Amino acid sequence: MKTLLLCLVLVAYTALTPGFPQASQKIEKMLNLGLGMQSYALGGLCNGASFELGFPNNISVGGFFDYALYGTKFGDRRWKSQYASFGVRGSFHLADALGVGNDKFDPYVGLSVGTRTVIHRTEFEQEDWFIPRLKGFIPGVHVGSFYHFSQKIGGFAEMGRGIAALRLGVTGKF
Repeated sequence: MKTLLLCLVLVAYTALTPGFPQASQKIEKMLNLGLGMQSYALGGLCNGASFELGFPNNISVGGFFDYALYGTKFGDRRWKSQYASFGVRGSFHLADALGVGNDKFDPYVGLSVGTRTVIHRTEFEQEDWFIPRLKGFIPGVHVGSFYHFSQKIGGFAEMGRGIAALRLGVTGKF
């Protein structure tokens, strides 16, 4: 309890100091929406979104949400699996380290950790059942790059291990 109270006092003190508003103005907020190919075990497409806060020292942190649907039909047998995963992610932006002098191109690498829920539905001769299963923590790595068309809008391409092996999408800064 004392530790929690001390943390709250430190956060309040930091927020009320005169330098905090200038520091918060340097933080970039990025929303990424993408469409990707599913993980290595399944085919099909998945949708995903992530929100990140970019700090001045080339690090961004945030969260992600992915949804994927995969299914098939063989004769009178049908099945579908739905995957939903969410978690936190962090990226290190490599533009300065690689010496890329262009403000439009922003390569990055990162790590993520999250959880995945699977709902499997099978239909066999009028039977319909589903089982939601929490699959536990899933670690992930990603490598990708942003290309900024303007100050606010850009695109991104990302490869990694998680729910999507390859993802393309749009990004917005605000």
